[in-house]
Amino acid sequence: MSTPLRTYTILHTESSLGWGGQERRIFAEAVAMRERGHRLLLAADPRGELLPRGEQAGFFVSPLNFGGWRNPGAILALRSLVQREKVDFLNTHSSLDSWVGMLALMGLQKPLWVRTRHLSTPVKGSWPTRWLYQTPQATITTSEGIKELLQQRVGVDPQRVFSIPTGVSLTEFAPREADVHLREQLQIPAGSFIWGMVSVLRSWKGHLYALEALRQLVDAGLPTILVVVGEGPYRSLIEPRIQELGLNAQVRLVGYQEDVTPWLALMEVVVMASYAHEGVPQAVLQALAMGKPVVGTTVGGIPEVIRPGETGLLMPPKDAHALAAALRQLWEQPTLRQEMGQRGRDLVIQKYSLGQMAAQVEEVYDGVWEEHLSASHLWKPTG
Repeated sequence: MSTPLRTYTILHTESSLGWGGQERRIFAEAVAMRERGHRLLLAADPRGELLPRGEQAGFFVSPLNFGGWRNPGAILALRSLVQREKVDFLNTHSSLDSWVGMLALMGLQKPLWVRTRHLSTPVKGSWPTRWLYQTPQATITTSEGIKELLQQRVGVDPQRVFSIPTGVSLTEFAPREADVHLREQLQIPAGSFIWGMVSVLRSWKGHLYALEALRQLVDAGLPTILVVVGEGPYRSLIEPRIQELGLNAQVRLVGYQEDVTPWLALMEVVVMASYAHEGVPQAVLQALAMGKPVVGTTVGGIPEVIRPGETGLLMPPKDAHALAAALRQLWEQPTLRQEMGQRGRDLVIQKYSLGQMAAQVEEVYDGVWEEHLSASHLWKPTG
């Protein structure tokens, strides 16, 4: 691992209450940057998951209910926090904490502001949104597609936006044999073709289309099982749809799993059926790192890592027939599955490790720091 040119005090803020890909990225990045010698702080809504997990991991944490630009209390509290802790970089992640962050930094020489955009959700082209995106010294996105979206929709300077997908631990997510006991626990019949999905249960993740594809495979006589890992608001629609399609015997809804590696090891193919909002999904990179071929949609940053015929197969979103056809192809060609899995693992090793992510983020900070230093000569990093 390369040695940082300098070390910084970095404060990440997050107004979201969930524990999905965005919050996991913040946590993983904080851990990786701390390992490189930087001082990491977290400010988040106390009702969410990030704050207690950060505290348990030994980070300095500060509870803060952001509430957006109409919350002067949050603005003053964040301004006081960055000054008291001598923060070098404020890295915001959601809209509410970004508004609070921008207003809190007005008139201050430091910290410098970096914004991270995680989702490919369309952004408004209104002047307040443009202001919010054009003000940071740098913007980090989790995919090239999001980077291009921000340039086109809100006029972000191409020299100030950087695509850095979330890195994967190559030791945690490594090829391994499936757990026989887990298979027995799930009562999966011998000879079954097992495929699965790992995500929060949200509408745009495409679970209902995956169920329709499963119905087609079952009707075609394939001995197949779908394992769904995750929890979320869409369970209330997924469960009745399983009943309607008569798929109780072929679906295993296993809920939220803190450690997804045993579940990915169980799957012969991983599916990412999203039809909106994706950057480069962490679950896709984790699956590739474990040597699993992925069937994904042509949405967001998924095509950046799923290369048809090499690391997996691509299909149009909301197309159950195409998904069923792709799964059938991989069921019929186990050698192709193995070759795709190996190439996927190689790709992650080459481009998407945690260390590479941290080094790229650090490079963005260094560039912003050098530019500011040459323009002002007013401050030095606390490290």
